[in-house]
Amino acid sequence: MPGPLSALDWAIVLSYIAFSIGVGVLFTRRASESVDEYFLSGRTLSWWMAGTSMVATSFAADTPLLVTGWVRDDGIWKNWVWWCLLINGMLQVFLFSRWWRRAGVMTKAELVELRYGGVSPNAPGAKSAGLLRATLAIVHSSLTNTMTICWVMLAAGKISEVLFEVPRGIGLSVACAIALTYSLLSGFWGVVVTDLLQFVMAMGGAIALATISWVAVGGSSAVLEAVSRGDIPVERIAFVPSGGADGFWTTSMAALFVYLGVSWWAIEMVDGATTAVQRIEACKNEREGLLSMLWFNLAHYALRPWCWILVALASLLVLPNLEVRSPTTGGARVVQAVGADAVVLAGESGADPLRVSLAPPGSAPDWKPIPLVEPGDSVQPGDPLARTDSELAYMVMMVRYLPVGLLGLVAASLLAAFMSTIDTHVNLAASYFVNDLYRRFLHEGATEGHYVAVARIASFVVLLVGAFFASKADSVRDLYVFFLAFLAGAGPVYVMRWLWWRVRASTELTAMLTSAVVSTAVTHGFGGIHWSLGPLSEDGALTSPGRVVVVALVSIVAAGLSMLLTPTPDPAELTRFYAKTRPFGWWRPVAKLCGVEGLGPREEILPA
Repeated sequence: MPGPLSALDWAIVLSYIAFSIGVGVLFTRRASESVDEYFLSGRTLSWWMAGTSMVATSFAADTPLLVTGWVRDDGIWKNWVWWCLLINGMLQVFLFSRWWRRAGVMTKAELVELRYGGVSPNAPGAKSAGLLRATLAIVHSSLTNTMTICWVMLAAGKISEVLFEVPRGIGLSVACAIALTYSLLSGFWGVVVTDLLQFVMAMGGAIALATISWVAVGGSSAVLEAVSRGDIPVERIAFVPSGGADGFWTTSMAALFVYLGVSWWAIEMVDGATTAVQRIEACKNEREGLLSMLWFNLAHYALRPWCWILVALASLLVLPNLEVRSPTTGGARVVQAVGADAVVLAGESGADPLRVSLAPPGSAPDWKPIPLVEPGDSVQPGDPLARTDSELAYMVMMVRYLPVGLLGLVAASLLAAFMSTIDTHVNLAASYFVNDLYRRFLHEGATEGHYVAVARIASFVVLLVGAFFASKADSVRDLYVFFLAFLAGAGPVYVMRWLWWRVRASTELTAMLTSAVVSTAVTHGFGGIHWSLGPLSEDGALTSPGRVVVVALVSIVAAGLSMLLTPTPDPAELTRFYAKTRPFGWWRPVAKLCGVEGLGPREEILPA
């Protein structure tokens, strides 16, 4: 067997693969009964199953690598980029989870026709609601879920190369084939059941690696001593970045304030991520949905990340960040060759080529700088030629410190995490295509078996699209920060559609499209613009928090203008949505038509 895994380690990995395929075969008949069974497990899940599945899905193969890279390159504080989402997580527990389950929809796209479509197909808002539903179906079936598949594939490629010593393409193909097999057979049932074992494996493996590596490097005393010597910057262990010598508003401090003050409410998932909504809707009832979100937030924020952070801090003691630069003397040079051990630069004025070693002091066979240049590139004096990849440090720590058996468990948990995320987003993207596009607009009235068959075909296509994106990208972190800004600004509208009857489908569509266009433009299209946003722009270029702020502000303004320029909706057309979900807020005209002045028991609101 290739790689550092022993026969026992491989046995553990292969046992998990056999379990996954067995689950697929076991639930095939049940998943094939209907679209609800295939995408929502027949709406029969208990809170602990749905909540654990959320946790397992959010722990993708890229997650420990991503967190390790943040801690090593920026510090513990960098995790506020996702810790801030605990705020909207609590809103989802006590507000949105109730409303989603009462709505009884399959996807977030289906909700918009309930919310804006009126009480009949000929209602004034039906056309715009249908357009919005179709737009969301296209976005979530072909873009957002496939982008998630893409960045998970990038991380899994690194795992395949380091842990299994299998070429990236082969490793990804095998893992995707396994995940797709049981996902196609068993639908959401396969996703949930395999997630339960994956959670146990992942938590056990992460705790084992954190404990063993932390003790091996000397624990907190060794880390604090390295900080006092200056070997580790003090900001790496800080939960809040410090102000700089030139003032309080450093780039790091500005980023923290954006995370805590903007990101959590601007993000598209403020009222529930697509993966969370799917699991809430799969629960037996409203109470189970609420408890599933509560368990998810507890495990996701309070239990799981600290193992990865400890490993990242331990890695700083034994895996230094290394960089190789071109000579600082002379002029520009052309890269002639790039090898595993050296970069060859053209000599000056006919001189012999210059060989620059990629094994500086502190490097090791499993930890050395990775080339950043290719043959033909021109480099200036002092330009970086290669540097270590901080995200790979987690993998190196695994191989160095875990004993036989435990290494196999963690390897299997990472493989399981990869397959869990892949199968979830493949199934989710297919649900948007089938439920909100194909069945709703392209082919109504077919049998349940027909729609399940289409879902299986769509799942295969979605995986191919995600693989194509992965072939064009090279950084997990770059994709993540772009994704945070992609629909930033739609969040406020997503909140207000539950709280205020005046919000229209056109308001939501405007915010979403503006957010997508502006985020893409400021990331890729406006590279030549010099931005002057203080610490939110470095050397005239927007930082990722700066992009979130710009996108959010422009999208909010556009959504506000849309509301001003469009007619007020008819309260009578909103009674169906209000009666089903019973939200609170500014709904008095609609509530009066339902026979109540405010919130009340369901029986008082639902029409006879």
